[in-house]
Amino acid sequence: MKDSKTFEFAKKHREDVIDTLQLRLKERRVLYALLLILCVTFAYENSNLLLSYVVGSAHPVPELGERRKPQLKADMLKRLDRALAETSEDYPQYWAVFSENQKLLGEAAGMLAEEGGADSARDRVARVVVSMKEFAAHPIIKPAKNLEKLSAEMASLQRVLKLNADVAESELKPLLFVRESAVGGAQSKRNLFEYSLR
Repeated sequence: MKDSKTFEFAKKHREDVIDTLQLRLKERRVLYALLLILCVTFAYENSNLLLSYVVGSAHPVPELGERRKPQLKADMLKRLDRALAETSEDYPQYWAVFSENQKLLGEAAGMLAEEGGADSARDRVARVVVSMKEFAAHPIIKPAKNLEKLSAEMASLQRVLKLNADVAESELKPLLFVRESAVGGAQSKRNLFEYSLR
């Protein structure tokens, strides 16, 4: 006779089977999350290489610590020109100073419209700011509302464009009422007390 051996199988309850399936589902989710993190890390570490393939090698990638130089815009010039024109109405006797600065602003606007003229326009604006700061700091000039508005506009330009226009240490210059004319400088000097028969 054959010996019949009975094997006892471990009995699993329904709850154990469900727990095992849920555990496998959680493990799969964790695996997918880890694979996603690995892909994102790989893309971040090799972003320059991937960007050069996608965009092209000629595309400039800004390096860490580099900042774009602040740009002069046309609306900044318009606001400064308007404030300059309003201030010139309060000081008509100094029309020469204001007209010279308005001429510089007009040149700056023309250069800004041209390609590659931004640096020259910025230099002209810096000259205007220095000139008008000297004008506003002069002890003869009485403060007015429009002059304060002009000073605020110049301070805004200095802050945005990082212009250096300190006039505290500079010596006081005389304020001109008229432009210097080349014709007046070329005239010969006459002495009224010297008489000649020629």
